[in-house]
Amino acid sequence: MTEELNIRRGVSEDIPELVRLYDETVGHLESHVNYPGWKKGVYPGRDAAEEGVETGTLYVAETGGRIIGSIILNGKQEAAYNGVSWGVEAEPDEVMVIHTFLVHPDFRKSGAGKFLMEFAELQALREGKKTIRLDVYEKNEPAVRLYERQGYRYVATVDLGLGSWGLPWFKLYERTAEECLNGVLSRISPLSAGAAELASLTWSHVAKPLYSLGILEEDVIKIAGISETQHVDIGKRALIIMCSDNGIVEEGVTQTGQEVTAVVTENMTDGNSSVCLMADRAGVDVFPVDIGVSRDLRSGARNPLIRKKLAYGTKNFHKEPAMTRETAVSAIAAGISVAGELKEKGYRLIATGEMGIGNTTTSSAVAAMLLDRDPAEMTGRGAGLSDEGLMKKISVIREAVKRYGPECCDAIDVIAHVGGLDLAGLTGVFLGGAVYRIPVLIDGFISGTAALAAAKLAPAARDYMLATHVSAEPAGRLLLDELGLKPFVAAGMCLGEGTGAVASIPLLDMALEVYTKMSTFQDIQIEEYKPLAPQTNSGAH
Repeated sequence: MTEELNIRRGVSEDIPELVRLYDETVGHLESHVNYPGWKKGVYPGRDAAEEGVETGTLYVAETGGRIIGSIILNGKQEAAYNGVSWGVEAEPDEVMVIHTFLVHPDFRKSGAGKFLMEFAELQALREGKKTIRLDVYEKNEPAVRLYERQGYRYVATVDLGLGSWGLPWFKLYERTAEECLNGVLSRISPLSAGAAELASLTWSHVAKPLYSLGILEEDVIKIAGISETQHVDIGKRALIIMCSDNGIVEEGVTQTGQEVTAVVTENMTDGNSSVCLMADRAGVDVFPVDIGVSRDLRSGARNPLIRKKLAYGTKNFHKEPAMTRETAVSAIAAGISVAGELKEKGYRLIATGEMGIGNTTTSSAVAAMLLDRDPAEMTGRGAGLSDEGLMKKISVIREAVKRYGPECCDAIDVIAHVGGLDLAGLTGVFLGGAVYRIPVLIDGFISGTAALAAAKLAPAARDYMLATHVSAEPAGRLLLDELGLKPFVAAGMCLGEGTGAVASIPLLDMALEVYTKMSTFQDIQIEEYKPLAPQTNSGAH
């Protein structure tokens, strides 16, 4: 396929073309080998297209303005599904089912089918599904091969009641949310080297000493590579604040109680918090997300609450794991989902923040385990612990690391045992940035811990992250060093909420003013600076 393939939600204007797609596909099957046993004018037909469009569950694959494939994704399970021992126990609203999946015969070997299946998996994650399921006629050998290549596991063979059509037996397949996540992460693409090179060339022509804006120049080049164009635009930017409570507060590791989380989160929706005021000044839209606050929240009108609640806080990891691995995966998926929603709304830059009493304790524990460092190196006073409180905090973390460390095989396990839902959600935001090609700003210690977890799960995601400031928390610098990222500023900040990330955005704006508007050496008719070896960031003329 020479032209780009795009997948979008079907609309009513697509129905005539969808009917033609169905008829031409079935006509081809009937004249060759009708693997799925479909009947022209019966199934798939207009009724399926109209219902899919009306419910918003039908998606089309198009290239060159032509619809070449289609898929319906909903929760409708056939009655025969109920008598099967699925690999994942899930409520009906936690299941996505693939229906009416087809590609036009002219494009069978174009990769469109695989692309649609990959889209389905990403959509399942975005909708918070625990599993994705499908059925296929047992003699539909091409479809069976595709599903098995995509990692779907055979579950059972059942009768769907279509014997009168000559279709007595159907195979059932399943893929878990975690398997979908792994598949999505494996497909993260590298930055555009061409766009980055053009951005670097643009900087070299700007009438100033080479490399004199230092890290700001480097990050503009990185954003160009992320967005696949040297024409860098971060005019529409968002702050995602993941909000949740942490059971570890029971151990007295914080100065305040977890009731504060709910109060501050609600204030954020009213625009009344430190980061909201800073965001107003920086032209940043604020999106508070309730992913696990300990009570139900009202939402203000200024920054409406995004509701992704998975639990009313985590468990006390001093007594038991903070959450299940399945819940951690769901929280990561929620973060990916929010990033995807913002990309669809036209946002070009995402800052990260959090709100959750006790989250410096969870982050210190996660960071200690991911970096294999003594918790004392990774643990600070948070919102203001006494010496005695700090020692207790370190002791609680050290004990948890010793107890759970041998059980953890990856970053998801670490988060599940000692992390928080806010941290898991932020991990998903960083991964979502890589999936949807949006630069994501690391805030401070908690955000940095989530960024490290994301990089552990998908090393390619590191290229989509930008460091903003060095947190005053003890592990702030260690995390950035591990990620290989250089911050804009070191201002001694440790407020959280995304304040450091938001405070850094005006610096990027100013750098882009120079990048886009400054005269070139040619404009002012003087000779360009020549690169020296080694290159330096000296701004001396």
